[in-house]
Amino acid sequence: KTIEVGLIQSELLIRRRIQRVLILTPAALRLQWRDEMWDKFSLQFDVVDRDSTQKLKRAVGIDANPWRSCPRIIASYYYLRQPDVLEQFRSACRTPEGTPRLPWDLLIVDEAHNLMPSPFGEDSGLCKMLRMIAPFFEHRLFLTATPHNGHTRCFSGLLELLDPVRFSRTDELK
Repeated sequence: KTIEVGLIQSELLIRRRIQRVLILTPAALRLQWRDEMWDKFSLQFDVVDRDSTQKLKRAVGIDANPWRSCPRIIASYYYLRQPDVLEQFRSACRTPEGTPRLPWDLLIVDEAHNLMPSPFGEDSGLCKMLRMIAPFFEHRLFLTATPHNGHTRCFSGLLELLDPVRFSRTDELK
């Protein structure tokens, strides 16, 4: 998965189609993603977490926002789901009214099955977070090697998160 993502990113960067990239992954895979992107594609990513945010604030000032300061970021989706962090992300995404460009170019979600909409009842906090941030990105890649759970509502909901213009969450695919 990381090799495919690296190839896609490299091509989009060469064509000048993207600049700002966010990779969301389980916390345990953040450094692995950073190292793979650097070792195989010479793409430098900053890992954003509590420690790196505190370091940035000490170096730059208390109002420093890593979501605004770094062009390519790797973060845990559990970290971004936290209300204060999510609000900091959303504040960095505010653009002047009438700006045609979205604040981010590419969202990559690793192990996307962890953020899949619920087949019954209310969606998880991770899914809600993904639903909230997805509109800030022009392009989206969802990665998983885990087989689909068989619920049409989950699958169509994931497709809706990828492309809300073409897909909508439904109980029956037609």
